[in-house]
Amino acid sequence: MNKILSIAINTFKEAVRNRVLYVLLFFSVLIMFGAWVASTLSIDDESKIVRDLGIGAINVISLLIAVFVGIGLVYNDLDKKTIYTIVSKPITRWQFLLGKYLGLMLTIAVNVIFMTWIFASVLHFRSFVSPEIMNRAVFVMTDEGSFAYRGTVYHLFYYIISLFQALFLGLFHILSLGFDGSLITKGLFTASVLTILEMSIITAFAVLFSSFSSPTLSAFLTVIVFIIGRLNQDLYLFADTMVRRAGGLDALSTGQVVAYWFSVASSYICPNLAIFDRRRELSEFESVWIGPLDFAYAIVYTTLIIFIAIVVFNRRNFK
Repeated sequence: MNKILSIAINTFKEAVRNRVLYVLLFFSVLIMFGAWVASTLSIDDESKIVRDLGIGAINVISLLIAVFVGIGLVYNDLDKKTIYTIVSKPITRWQFLLGKYLGLMLTIAVNVIFMTWIFASVLHFRSFVSPEIMNRAVFVMTDEGSFAYRGTVYHLFYYIISLFQALFLGLFHILSLGFDGSLITKGLFTASVLTILEMSIITAFAVLFSSFSSPTLSAFLTVIVFIIGRLNQDLYLFADTMVRRAGGLDALSTGQVVAYWFSVASSYICPNLAIFDRRRELSEFESVWIGPLDFAYAIVYTTLIIFIAIVVFNRRNFK
């Protein structure tokens, strides 16, 4: 176990030094603030748009981290010839691969929590600088009954205080595991947990593909799995609708039969990631609970894919 943890920690440290990671985090923060700006241009509910875009940004950036960092887990060690030094030590290949996976998952979980903290802070800061609250803060009623501007310095000071207060409330949302009682950030921590569960499966596939293919092919296959996983239920409905419209499976043409069995096989083999997508409910401030089946599904599916990756990696010849 100590060997696996050592590899996991080293993988985490290596990922932290990856410049791609910081670029993705920068874009995630940019998207979250951009969602705030974009919401002011829409005629729909601003809060719903901000939450929807923010939660979507966390999910997409987590996927990109799993893809761009995960695809090079094994390939980098092969390219730098460090794999020969590692496998020559008293450590098995399955320990090496499992440690790599855990290190990448630690990286993703830390970054999801970081992005959740930033987004929660953005939501609080947005409420502090709303026109109604801002006017009450920077204008004061005089004895004559009129309103006087407190001044630019006070205005700037209010922005700074609001920023620090928003960062503190965002951190409190994380530390309280989402039970901070604030309607503004309701369900945000739940969304981050669902994202981590979803990425645990995607990361397992990234490790599987990186154990036998090049980084480019690994990235392509990982993204394909994510897309099919999100469309899992739609694929099954597509196959079922095709059969019903044709009047039965025997009435399908050769091309339709191929499409039917491909859709059915994909819906059963690929993970059903739609169960982790609760953006619609969360954006509308509905209560979303993570049940035991959600954790069980992610754990079982991840274990299966990692087992396949270990079998493939054990059969690989490094010469």
